[in-house]
Amino acid sequence: MNLHNSSKAIIFAMLCVISWSLIAVISKVGTADISALQLLFLSNVLSALVLGLLVFFLRRSIQDCAKQIKSNAIQTAYLGFLGCFLYYLCLYYGYSKSNAVTVLVVQYLWPILAVLLSPFILREKRSRKTVLIAMLGFIGVVVVATKGEVDPANFENLPVLAAVFIGSLSFALFSVLSKKLICHALVAAFLFFAWAALFSLIAVLFDGGIRFPSSTQAWLSLFVNGVVVNGLSYFWWLRALQLGQVSRIAPLVFLTPILACIWLVLLLDEPFFISYGIGLILCVTAGFMAATNSEKNQESSAAMTSTKPSAPEASA
Repeated sequence: MNLHNSSKAIIFAMLCVISWSLIAVISKVGTADISALQLLFLSNVLSALVLGLLVFFLRRSIQDCAKQIKSNAIQTAYLGFLGCFLYYLCLYYGYSKSNAVTVLVVQYLWPILAVLLSPFILREKRSRKTVLIAMLGFIGVVVVATKGEVDPANFENLPVLAAVFIGSLSFALFSVLSKKLICHALVAAFLFFAWAALFSLIAVLFDGGIRFPSSTQAWLSLFVNGVVVNGLSYFWWLRALQLGQVSRIAPLVFLTPILACIWLVLLLDEPFFISYGIGLILCVTAGFMAATNSEKNQESSAAMTSTKPSAPEASA
Protein backbone atom coordinates (compact mmCIF):
# COMPACT_ATOMS: atom_id res chain seq x y z
CA MET A 1 0.00 0.00 0.00
CA ASN A 2 1.46 3.44 -0.96
CA LEU A 3 0.79 7.08 -0.17
CA HIS A 4 -1.26 7.49 -3.34
CA ASN A 5 -3.66 4.76 -2.25
CA SER A 6 -3.83 6.26 1.23
CA SER A 7 -4.86 9.65 -0.19
CA LYS A 8 -7.46 8.04 -2.43
CA ALA A 9 -8.84 6.10 0.54
CA ILE A 10 -9.33 9.34 2.47
CA ILE A 11 -11.08 10.98 -0.50
CA PHE A 12 -13.49 8.04 -0.87
CA ALA A 13 -14.13 8.05 2.88
CA MET A 14 -14.91 11.79 2.85
CA LEU A 15 -17.39 11.30 0.01
CA CYS A 16 -19.12 8.78 2.27
CA VAL A 17 -19.08 11.22 5.17
CA ILE A 18 -20.79 13.91 3.08
CA SER A 19 -23.44 11.57 1.67
CA TRP A 20 -24.16 9.81 4.98
CA SER A 21 -24.61 13.16 6.69
CA LEU A 22 -27.83 13.57 4.69
CA ILE A 23 -29.47 10.56 6.35
CA ALA A 24 -31.14 12.61 9.11
CA VAL A 25 -32.79 15.04 6.68
CA ILE A 26 -33.79 12.32 4.24
CA SER A 27 -35.26 10.15 6.99
CA LYS A 28 -37.48 12.99 8.21
CA VAL A 29 -38.77 13.83 4.73
CA GLY A 30 -38.87 10.29 3.35
CA THR A 31 -40.89 8.79 6.20
CA ALA A 32 -43.56 11.50 6.13
CA ASP A 33 -46.15 9.21 4.51
CA ILE A 34 -44.53 5.75 4.50
CA SER A 35 -42.87 3.68 7.23
CA ALA A 36 -39.13 3.48 7.73
CA LEU A 37 -39.15 -0.19 6.68
CA GLN A 38 -40.93 0.65 3.44
CA LEU A 39 -38.44 3.46 2.80
CA LEU A 40 -35.62 1.00 3.41
CA PHE A 41 -37.09 -1.52 0.96
CA LEU A 42 -37.64 1.05 -1.83
CA SER A 43 -34.17 2.54 -1.27
CA ASN A 44 -32.53 -0.88 -1.40
CA VAL A 45 -34.30 -1.72 -4.66
CA LEU A 46 -33.29 1.61 -6.20
CA SER A 47 -29.69 1.22 -4.99
CA ALA A 48 -29.48 -2.29 -6.46
CA LEU A 49 -30.83 -1.05 -9.81
CA VAL A 50 -28.46 1.92 -10.01
CA LEU A 51 -25.40 -0.11 -9.02
CA GLY A 52 -26.45 -2.92 -11.38
CA LEU A 53 -26.58 -0.44 -14.27
CA LEU A 54 -23.16 0.93 -13.33
CA VAL A 55 -21.73 -2.59 -13.24
CA PHE A 56 -23.20 -3.26 -16.69
CA PHE A 57 -21.97 -0.03 -18.33
CA LEU A 58 -18.64 0.58 -16.59
CA ARG A 59 -17.14 -2.89 -16.40
CA ARG A 60 -15.33 -4.02 -19.56
CA SER A 61 -16.14 -7.71 -19.38
CA ILE A 62 -19.68 -8.91 -18.67
CA GLN A 63 -18.31 -12.42 -18.30
CA ASP A 64 -15.88 -11.23 -15.64
CA CYS A 65 -18.73 -9.52 -13.76
CA ALA A 66 -20.88 -12.63 -13.99
CA LYS A 67 -17.99 -14.72 -12.68
CA GLN A 68 -17.46 -12.36 -9.74
CA ILE A 69 -21.17 -12.30 -8.95
CA LYS A 70 -21.32 -16.09 -8.97
CA SER A 71 -18.19 -16.58 -6.87
CA ASN A 72 -19.19 -13.96 -4.27
CA ALA A 73 -22.94 -14.59 -4.05
CA ILE A 74 -22.88 -16.43 -0.72
CA GLN A 75 -20.31 -14.23 1.02
CA THR A 76 -22.08 -11.01 0.00
CA ALA A 77 -25.38 -12.40 1.29
CA TYR A 78 -24.42 -12.20 4.96
CA LEU A 79 -22.49 -8.96 4.42
CA GLY A 80 -25.52 -7.40 2.74
CA PHE A 81 -27.64 -8.60 5.64
CA LEU A 82 -25.27 -7.00 8.17
CA GLY A 83 -24.53 -3.69 6.48
CA CYS A 84 -27.49 -2.87 4.27
CA PHE A 85 -30.42 -4.47 6.09
CA LEU A 86 -29.88 -5.23 9.80
CA TYR A 87 -27.99 -2.00 10.49
CA TYR A 88 -30.74 0.21 9.10
CA LEU A 89 -33.53 -1.92 10.53
CA CYS A 90 -32.09 -1.53 14.05
CA LEU A 91 -31.35 2.13 13.45
CA TYR A 92 -34.84 3.02 12.23
CA TYR A 93 -36.37 0.97 15.04
CA GLY A 94 -34.32 2.91 17.58
CA TYR A 95 -35.30 6.29 16.16
CA SER A 96 -38.98 5.32 16.25
CA LYS A 97 -38.94 3.99 19.82
CA SER A 98 -36.39 6.01 21.77
CA ASN A 99 -34.86 9.44 22.18
CA ALA A 100 -33.08 10.41 18.96
CA VAL A 101 -30.14 11.89 20.87
CA THR A 102 -29.22 8.68 22.63
CA VAL A 103 -29.79 6.65 19.46
CA LEU A 104 -27.33 8.89 17.63
CA VAL A 105 -24.69 8.32 20.30
CA VAL A 106 -25.11 4.53 20.25
CA GLN A 107 -25.25 4.51 16.46
CA TYR A 108 -21.82 6.08 16.19
CA LEU A 109 -20.22 3.47 18.35
CA TRP A 110 -19.69 1.49 15.16
CA PRO A 111 -16.46 3.21 14.03
CA ILE A 112 -14.95 2.52 17.45
CA LEU A 113 -16.14 -1.08 17.26
CA ALA A 114 -14.58 -1.35 13.78
CA VAL A 115 -11.27 -0.02 15.08
CA LEU A 116 -11.34 -2.45 18.01
CA LEU A 117 -12.38 -5.46 15.90
CA SER A 118 -9.92 -4.97 13.03
CA PRO A 119 -6.82 -6.24 14.91
CA PHE A 120 -8.61 -9.49 15.79
CA ILE A 121 -10.17 -10.12 12.37
CA LEU A 122 -7.70 -8.47 9.96
CA ARG A 123 -4.55 -8.63 12.11
CA GLU A 124 -4.08 -4.88 11.68
CA LYS A 125 -1.80 -3.14 14.14
CA ARG A 126 -3.61 -1.04 16.73
CA SER A 127 -1.64 1.72 18.42
CA ARG A 128 -2.59 3.77 21.44
CA LYS A 129 -2.89 6.78 19.17
CA THR A 130 -5.49 4.97 17.04
CA VAL A 131 -7.64 4.26 20.08
CA LEU A 132 -7.19 7.87 21.22
CA ILE A 133 -8.37 9.13 17.82
CA ALA A 134 -11.47 6.95 17.99
CA MET A 135 -12.31 8.04 21.53
CA LEU A 136 -11.76 11.72 20.68
CA GLY A 137 -14.16 11.46 17.77
CA PHE A 138 -16.74 9.71 19.90
CA ILE A 139 -16.50 12.41 22.57
CA GLY A 140 -17.23 14.94 19.84
CA VAL A 141 -20.33 12.99 18.86
CA VAL A 142 -21.50 12.86 22.49
CA VAL A 143 -21.04 16.62 22.88
CA VAL A 144 -23.09 17.28 19.75
CA ALA A 145 -25.79 14.72 20.52
CA THR A 146 -26.32 15.83 24.12
CA LYS A 147 -25.79 19.56 23.43
CA GLY A 148 -23.25 19.44 26.24
CA GLU A 149 -25.72 18.17 28.84
CA VAL A 150 -25.85 14.42 29.47
CA ASP A 151 -29.26 13.47 30.84
CA PRO A 152 -29.32 10.02 32.50
CA ALA A 153 -33.04 9.79 31.72
CA ASN A 154 -32.18 9.49 28.04
CA PHE A 155 -30.57 6.10 28.67
CA GLU A 156 -33.51 4.45 30.43
CA ASN A 157 -34.82 2.54 27.42
CA LEU A 158 -32.06 -0.07 27.44
CA PRO A 159 -33.77 -2.78 25.30
CA VAL A 160 -34.21 -0.33 22.42
CA LEU A 161 -30.66 0.97 22.81
CA ALA A 162 -29.45 -2.64 22.87
CA ALA A 163 -31.11 -3.12 19.48
CA VAL A 164 -29.34 0.00 18.16
CA PHE A 165 -26.06 -1.34 19.55
CA ILE A 166 -26.65 -4.59 17.64
CA GLY A 167 -27.08 -2.47 14.51
CA SER A 168 -23.86 -0.61 15.22
CA LEU A 169 -22.03 -3.87 15.79
CA SER A 170 -23.44 -5.28 12.56
CA PHE A 171 -22.12 -2.34 10.52
CA ALA A 172 -18.75 -2.54 12.26
CA LEU A 173 -18.55 -6.22 11.32
CA PHE A 174 -19.68 -5.37 7.79
CA SER A 175 -16.92 -2.77 7.44
CA VAL A 176 -14.20 -5.08 8.78
CA LEU A 177 -15.30 -8.27 7.01
CA SER A 178 -15.85 -6.47 3.69
CA LYS A 179 -12.11 -5.80 3.55
CA LYS A 180 -11.53 -9.55 3.17
CA LEU A 181 -13.85 -9.75 0.16
CA ILE A 182 -11.98 -10.39 -3.09
CA CYS A 183 -14.34 -8.68 -5.49
CA HIS A 184 -14.56 -5.44 -7.44
CA ALA A 185 -16.07 -2.80 -5.13
CA LEU A 186 -18.83 -1.88 -7.58
CA VAL A 187 -19.88 -5.50 -8.08
CA ALA A 188 -19.77 -6.10 -4.32
CA ALA A 189 -21.94 -3.03 -3.61
CA PHE A 190 -24.49 -4.24 -6.16
CA LEU A 191 -24.63 -7.67 -4.56
CA PHE A 192 -24.99 -6.18 -1.06
CA PHE A 193 -28.04 -4.16 -2.05
CA ALA A 194 -29.54 -6.93 -4.16
CA TRP A 195 -29.50 -9.17 -1.09
CA ALA A 196 -30.69 -6.33 1.15
CA ALA A 197 -33.59 -5.68 -1.23
CA LEU A 198 -34.62 -9.33 -0.90
CA PHE A 199 -34.34 -9.28 2.91
CA SER A 200 -36.28 -6.01 3.18
CA LEU A 201 -38.93 -7.29 0.76
CA ILE A 202 -39.57 -10.27 3.03
CA ALA A 203 -39.73 -7.94 6.05
CA VAL A 204 -42.05 -5.40 4.40
CA LEU A 205 -44.45 -8.13 3.27
CA PHE A 206 -44.81 -9.15 6.91
CA ASP A 207 -45.32 -5.48 7.80
CA GLY A 208 -48.44 -4.92 5.73
CA GLY A 209 -47.15 -4.83 2.16
CA ILE A 210 -45.47 -2.34 -0.16
CA ARG A 211 -46.45 1.33 -0.12
CA PHE A 212 -45.15 4.23 -2.20
CA PRO A 213 -44.63 7.89 -1.23
CA SER A 214 -47.32 10.36 -2.24
CA SER A 215 -45.42 13.67 -2.05
CA THR A 216 -42.83 15.06 -4.44
CA GLN A 217 -40.42 15.77 -1.56
CA ALA A 218 -40.69 12.18 -0.33
CA TRP A 219 -39.95 10.85 -3.81
CA LEU A 220 -36.97 13.21 -4.11
CA SER A 221 -35.58 12.06 -0.75
CA LEU A 222 -36.10 8.43 -1.79
CA PHE A 223 -34.19 9.06 -5.03
CA VAL A 224 -31.25 10.76 -3.28
CA ASN A 225 -31.21 8.07 -0.61
CA GLY A 226 -31.29 5.17 -3.07
CA VAL A 227 -28.80 6.57 -5.58
CA VAL A 228 -26.24 8.36 -3.40
CA VAL A 229 -26.69 7.91 0.36
CA ASN A 230 -27.33 4.16 0.32
CA GLY A 231 -26.04 3.40 -3.17
CA LEU A 232 -22.88 5.03 -4.49
CA SER A 233 -21.68 5.71 -0.94
CA TYR A 234 -21.23 1.98 -0.32
CA PHE A 235 -19.04 1.71 -3.41
CA TRP A 236 -16.99 4.64 -2.12
CA TRP A 237 -16.78 3.07 1.36
CA LEU A 238 -15.64 -0.28 0.00
CA ARG A 239 -12.97 1.42 -2.12
CA ALA A 240 -11.78 3.34 0.95
CA LEU A 241 -11.54 0.09 2.91
CA GLN A 242 -9.67 -1.64 0.08
CA LEU A 243 -7.15 1.20 -0.24
CA GLY A 244 -6.62 2.00 3.45
CA GLN A 245 -6.61 0.43 6.90
CA VAL A 246 -9.92 0.18 8.74
CA SER A 247 -8.38 1.63 11.90
CA ARG A 248 -7.31 4.74 9.95
CA ILE A 249 -10.45 5.22 7.85
CA ALA A 250 -13.20 4.57 10.41
CA PRO A 251 -12.46 7.60 12.65
CA LEU A 252 -13.17 9.94 9.71
CA VAL A 253 -16.83 8.92 10.00
CA PHE A 254 -17.09 11.02 13.16
CA LEU A 255 -17.39 14.05 10.88
CA THR A 256 -20.77 12.74 9.70
CA PRO A 257 -22.99 13.80 12.64
CA ILE A 258 -21.41 17.26 12.59
CA LEU A 259 -22.33 17.76 8.95
CA ALA A 260 -25.76 16.28 9.70
CA CYS A 261 -26.30 19.03 12.28
CA ILE A 262 -25.32 21.66 9.70
CA TRP A 263 -27.81 20.30 7.15
CA LEU A 264 -30.55 20.22 9.80
CA VAL A 265 -29.86 23.87 10.64
CA LEU A 266 -29.71 25.02 7.02
CA LEU A 267 -32.46 22.88 5.49
CA LEU A 268 -34.92 22.25 8.34
CA ASP A 269 -34.31 25.37 10.48
CA GLU A 270 -33.09 23.38 13.48
CA PRO A 271 -31.50 25.54 16.24
CA PHE A 272 -27.69 25.72 16.42
CA PHE A 273 -25.99 25.25 19.79
CA ILE A 274 -22.50 26.23 20.93
CA SER A 275 -21.89 22.56 21.72
CA TYR A 276 -22.15 21.84 17.99
CA GLY A 277 -19.10 24.05 17.43
CA ILE A 278 -17.19 22.33 20.24
CA GLY A 279 -18.10 18.91 18.84
CA LEU A 280 -17.07 20.05 15.37
CA ILE A 281 -13.60 20.99 16.63
CA LEU A 282 -13.20 17.62 18.39
CA CYS A 283 -14.38 15.59 15.38
CA VAL A 284 -12.34 17.55 12.84
CA THR A 285 -9.30 17.11 15.08
CA ALA A 286 -9.92 13.35 15.26
CA GLY A 287 -10.36 13.14 11.48
CA PHE A 288 -7.20 15.18 10.85
CA MET A 289 -5.23 13.01 13.28
CA ALA A 290 -6.53 9.87 11.53
CA ALA A 291 -5.52 11.19 8.13
CA THR A 292 -2.03 12.34 9.15
CA ASN A 293 -1.46 9.19 11.20
CA SER A 294 -2.34 7.13 8.13
CA GLU A 295 0.11 9.04 5.93
CA LYS A 296 2.94 8.67 8.46
CA ASN A 297 2.33 4.94 8.79
CA GLN A 298 2.23 4.54 5.01
CA GLU A 299 5.55 6.38 4.68
CA SER A 300 7.09 4.11 7.32
CA SER A 301 5.61 1.02 5.71
CA ALA A 302 6.84 2.06 2.27
CA ALA A 303 10.35 2.58 3.57
CA MET A 304 10.43 -0.83 5.25
CA THR A 305 9.00 -2.77 2.30
CA SER A 306 10.57 -0.92 -0.62
CA THR A 307 12.73 -3.92 -1.47
CA LYS A 308 9.93 -6.46 -1.15
CA PRO A 309 7.46 -7.46 -3.90
CA SER A 310 4.04 -5.92 -3.30
CA ALA A 311 0.95 -8.04 -2.80
CA PRO A 312 -1.70 -7.96 -5.51
CA GLU A 313 -4.73 -5.72 -4.90
CA ALA A 314 -7.98 -7.32 -3.87
CA SER A 315 -9.88 -5.75 -6.72
CA ALA A 316 -9.41 -3.65 -9.77
